[in-house]
Amino acid sequence: MKSFPIFVSVDQTPPLVNGGGDLAVIKARTLLLRAPRLTLAAHELPAGLSDKATQIDLLPHTPALADIKGRPFVISATGDDIEDARVSELARGIGVPVNVPDRPELCTFALGAFVDRGDLTVAVSTDGAAPVLATHLREWLERQLHPRLDRVAAIARDYRERAQRVPSGGQRRAFWHQVLAGAPAEAIQRGDEVEGRRLIEALLTGADSERQPGRVIIVGAGPGDPDLLTLKAVRALKSADVILYDSLVGDGVLEHARREAVLVVVGKRAGKPSAQQGDINAQMIAYARAGKTVVRLKGGDAFVFGRAAEEIAAVETAGIGVEIIPGITAAQACAVDARLPLTYRGAIRTISLVAGASTDGEPDLDWEALARPQQAFAIYMGVKTAHRIVRNLLDAGADGSTPAVIVENGGRPQCRTIATTLSELDAAVMELEVAGPAILFVGLDWSAAGLKAPPNVERYSATWPLRRAASASSRLEPVDTLAPTL
Repeated sequence: MKSFPIFVSVDQTPPLVNGGGDLAVIKARTLLLRAPRLTLAAHELPAGLSDKATQIDLLPHTPALADIKGRPFVISATGDDIEDARVSELARGIGVPVNVPDRPELCTFALGAFVDRGDLTVAVSTDGAAPVLATHLREWLERQLHPRLDRVAAIARDYRERAQRVPSGGQRRAFWHQVLAGAPAEAIQRGDEVEGRRLIEALLTGADSERQPGRVIIVGAGPGDPDLLTLKAVRALKSADVILYDSLVGDGVLEHARREAVLVVVGKRAGKPSAQQGDINAQMIAYARAGKTVVRLKGGDAFVFGRAAEEIAAVETAGIGVEIIPGITAAQACAVDARLPLTYRGAIRTISLVAGASTDGEPDLDWEALARPQQAFAIYMGVKTAHRIVRNLLDAGADGSTPAVIVENGGRPQCRTIATTLSELDAAVMELEVAGPAILFVGLDWSAAGLKAPPNVERYSATWPLRRAASASSRLEPVDTLAPTL
């Protein structure tokens, strides 16, 4: 069936749905997302529509020609081939569009998968060839289109008449582009409709938009896997004029940025040339003062060892607005990759997040508190300082047999998990050439949660012979070939 996409009015005459089963209920509920009323041909109101009773006119018999005439369209979803064919023939005979689910030969129109944003509707159809593909595309569009996009459309409608005063052609197109893809739309989508309208007014009255300050969005990029970005983070990337990103941001994350965005690397890695925090702050402020939307993209979550507070203070002191979008922090992602619960009822009641490095490189922690029995904690930035961490914990009285787990490159395809003990944690880091990024877990293991270690977990013990490869690198066999799982 070759079809032409149109949108049909349903606010005058109610469409007709024939059937009282599950399929008819699904179709009726879909129509009621847009239609204020509909007519349902069924002996009684199905339980699945009881909450919609005030919007449904019940037709307690099979539809006759008079019931079909004048309808915007009819859907026959009885599941009875003879009845559905009868209704289809009646409708086609008088030119009323008809749809019979999964029977394209009885249809004169197809129901597309659609995204509803109030006055804005996006529909997808494959002419019945691949309905699942249409559903997949709809789900993708649901993620891409901001939930408040309907408010952008509604407010834009309020300015259509006044926008006619803008000279037609390129100048008017530029005006609408600034409204719908620039600061006004961004303000409306974040819920500040007053600011959105003010910005539109400024464009209409010829105010110099370049003097309007931009804004900064601090975005947590998660552990590396682009599929772990929040929807809000993706929308921020697509709105950004400039993206200042860390070196720990995973491959694929920046693919969500719009093509025109300026990408600036401001990574900070231990022992390597790094951007200075003051320079990063200055760049964010300079771009925002130029009217740009700036995304500061940080690995993991910006509020967990991310120095976000310094950046927020600097930007707000400059009189520029800041929005913060959280991300999945590395400890969560690493724990999930290792299938290692961070808490477990009756066994693991608390988990601490600690930094393994400070501004001078030496970790400065409450070692006596961490060394107490049954403490569980995740160490960020602890690969380079693992030897000092182990020494300080043991000196503070920690039990050397406390379980320890290393998760390297959590949230990435090359993720690696190593099980050992506290006393041998630093040796495992060195011997197995853990380079990071990595999280070191102390006081956690699978047995505490009644689980077995996953089969790909490596176990390290200095007392076991290491199987060295022909190359200089050292790697261990999976845990189940060396020792029982934890």
